[in-house]
Amino acid sequence: MKTLLLSFCLLITIIPSGLGQDDETSHVKVFILAGQSNMDGCGISEELPKKYKVSPSNVIVWDNNEKIWVGLTETTFSSRRDMQFGPEMAFAHVLSKAYPNNTIAIVKTSGGGTKLYNHWLPDSTMYRRCMQNYFGATDYLLIKDLMPFDLSGMLWMQGESDSETLEMANAYEKNLKVMFADIREKTKEPNLPIIMGRISSSLLKETPWVFDHTKIVQAAQEAVAAKDPHVHIINTDKLSTLEDNTHFDTKAQLKLGKKMARLILTEIREK
Repeated sequence: MKTLLLSFCLLITIIPSGLGQDDETSHVKVFILAGQSNMDGCGISEELPKKYKVSPSNVIVWDNNEKIWVGLTETTFSSRRDMQFGPEMAFAHVLSKAYPNNTIAIVKTSGGGTKLYNHWLPDSTMYRRCMQNYFGATDYLLIKDLMPFDLSGMLWMQGESDSETLEMANAYEKNLKVMFADIREKTKEPNLPIIMGRISSSLLKETPWVFDHTKIVQAAQEAVAAKDPHVHIINTDKLSTLEDNTHFDTKAQLKLGKKMARLILTEIREK
């Protein structure tokens, strides 16, 4: 009951006035975030710079478990990564400043170790969960809060696990196209902007896992971005990682979020 009351009070505070008005300048800007552990995020809350300690008043995040909108917090909503965050932290801060009169709404679905090959294709577990979260979140906006919204973009950080076998790596380009196409079809956004973090070359260093086919997945990601004018890629090779050479650290997650925000802003403004 406390959680629901807090969420209700929070939404009254952070959603701009003009409920129910169909004016695009007041629409909620919704972003889908999806991927595996580097979307979950290993950024440590205690290491956040001071400017990130106060959550932007116009940012809301869909709580996948409680099925309510809450404010931006220092945790990923992943049961295995309490008080850790991903690219959404810096992304949200940048977008909130770019659109101070809009509500920025983040719907994030991620799972460490999940593969595009097994989990993210249409009708697979993570894909279904992602779509359920998105439609549940936006239905809540429209039905309960009477807030019109625009799906403004998607962030994708995934692919590490698909580099484990040659079969998965070779299928990555085709599978990624299938998934992006299906998301655009289901959301009725044929030109949905998608910002993708290319998996890092640090995976080819010593890690607790085996990512032998990293270069094939990287090439697949680059090929998809090259052929689709609304897919943009970020080279993550210079982003620092934890000792496992796999997971981006706090500083890297903030850099990744900023880069994703800048690219999505360019795409939105060119529409």
